[in-house]
Amino acid sequence: MTNDKPLHQCTFTIDEWMREDVVTLPATATVTEAITMMLEHKTNGLVVTGAAGQVAGILSSWDIIKYIVPDYLEDDGHLAAFESPDTFCNRVEAIKDDAIEQFMTKSVQTIEQHGSLMKAMTMLSEFHIRQLPVVDAAGKLVGYLNRTDIKRAVGKVLGIGSHLE
Repeated sequence: MTNDKPLHQCTFTIDEWMREDVVTLPATATVTEAITMMLEHKTNGLVVTGAAGQVAGILSSWDIIKYIVPDYLEDDGHLAAFESPDTFCNRVEAIKDDAIEQFMTKSVQTIEQHGSLMKAMTMLSEFHIRQLPVVDAAGKLVGYLNRTDIKRAVGKVLGIGSHLE
């Protein structure tokens, strides 16, 4: 006798697992404002939004690091060993009031909120991203998914994790 029923009857959608508490900034925010938000919210990424709430970009701590490093060191990294110890502080001071729109990631992958979790996982994997903004049908930001959210969903399927949160 064969049983054609799957072991688990479950469907997982993006809106079930997304976080709605997205930390956002406008593109006109400064480096100082961005770092302040990242430290306050203990995050390494912020979603940059436009006036209508649409996703305009992503700002990661990696974007900030790359922006702080002077161009001449980007071109010839071994010169960093000869830099004065105050170069870091001087460079941070020099860019602290720069708008994040100058260096945020503008080409951002988004996903609509009512899709499958597998589609979101595929995008996270394919594009090697840590945070995936979730939008409604009009393109307005409504949440985000990250690797921790996926890990929680996997734990639920396996019957573990709820007591660990």
